[in-house]
Amino acid sequence: MNLLLTAVLFCSAASGAQPAAVRTAELVEADNKFGLGLFQEIASVRPQENVFISPLSIALALQMTAHGAAAATWDAMAGAMNVSGFSRAEIAAGNLKLREELVGADSKVRLDIANSLWLRKGVMLQKQFADDCGKYYRASVTTLDFARPSAVTTINDWCSRNTNGRIKQIVSELKPEEFLVLVNAVYFKGTWTEAFDPKLTAPRAFYLPTHGKKHETAPTAQRRMMNREDRFRYKEDAALQAVVVPYGDERLNMYIFLPRENMGLDALLQATKPDNFAQLFSGFAERKGTVVLPRFKIEFEQSLNKVLGQLGMGIAFTPAADFSGMVVPPATAAISDVLHKTFVEVNEEGTEAAAVTGVKMMATAMPPPEDKFSFVCDHPFLCAIRDDVTGSILFLGAIYDPKQ
Repeated sequence: MNLLLTAVLFCSAASGAQPAAVRTAELVEADNKFGLGLFQEIASVRPQENVFISPLSIALALQMTAHGAAAATWDAMAGAMNVSGFSRAEIAAGNLKLREELVGADSKVRLDIANSLWLRKGVMLQKQFADDCGKYYRASVTTLDFARPSAVTTINDWCSRNTNGRIKQIVSELKPEEFLVLVNAVYFKGTWTEAFDPKLTAPRAFYLPTHGKKHETAPTAQRRMMNREDRFRYKEDAALQAVVVPYGDERLNMYIFLPRENMGLDALLQATKPDNFAQLFSGFAERKGTVVLPRFKIEFEQSLNKVLGQLGMGIAFTPAADFSGMVVPPATAAISDVLHKTFVEVNEEGTEAAAVTGVKMMATAMPPPEDKFSFVCDHPFLCAIRDDVTGSILFLGAIYDPKQ
């Protein structure tokens, strides 16, 4: 059950925010489709393992990176993220509006979204790219000496601060060819609209996966299960049961999809297509019932390089990548790594979740270092003191003998 539950946590938060701008609503839909595609690819190579990602965090980090892509690289990244029909400006403005909608959406729920750019000392970014990242993604640009161990510590400290200490590290090293790290952090803490009574929490058998299905003969483990009888939004069909457990003022919610015993989670995941993903969140009606939900805490991490390549973004990781909108020619760049880490804890009070996505950029070619010059002022010279705004020369002198 945890796989699909965790997949929809942040999707439901994003899809719950419907700003007035039509393009923003379309961008949310694209992000959710992209997130489900990523999720299914990751789950396919980690069968019957817990998988927990933040589609919102991944989309923001990669769309901020793609803002500096051009030509075939832009086409590949936009295609993989389902945003080929958007201009750069529409994506940037849509993300700004989405952030405004999500942050502070519910006074009883904390949702923080932060972006940052960490630049190797001595490297120049295209001014428009840096300005747009600041304007639309609220991303600070900080120059660091990547050769110093303190650079890694500085980036990781930012991640820890922006996830309330839940994700303390996203980078372990900065390689000599890497010159930029783009980072997104999402932090969520919501209390249930109605808390689960801890007195009703008790150990119960949890059926461990056997080809994704529940069988009476399957191995079981004792897990602490929360229990609440109340009115919930609920639906069921031949494939699943589903319930909505709200946070705060009920704008942000946890959707839980429980496959039928004879179907199993693997089959449900395979049957859930990106194009009909939104349908999972419709058709609920309020009914009285009992919800039994396990407490759980999960930490997850994954390099997304391979899965993004499988989704069509491979060129961005090669020397053929074109990030001319990001770096100043003749420098060229490519993505070296896309790192993703998440945390989630669900208990009687509510849910705490955090995600960090880091995109590391490497130089595929950099401008050759300028030839050093030598200036030895060992004979008579001219000097001037000038106001460069007005052009006024305040002092002017010919020095034949620099007496002391």
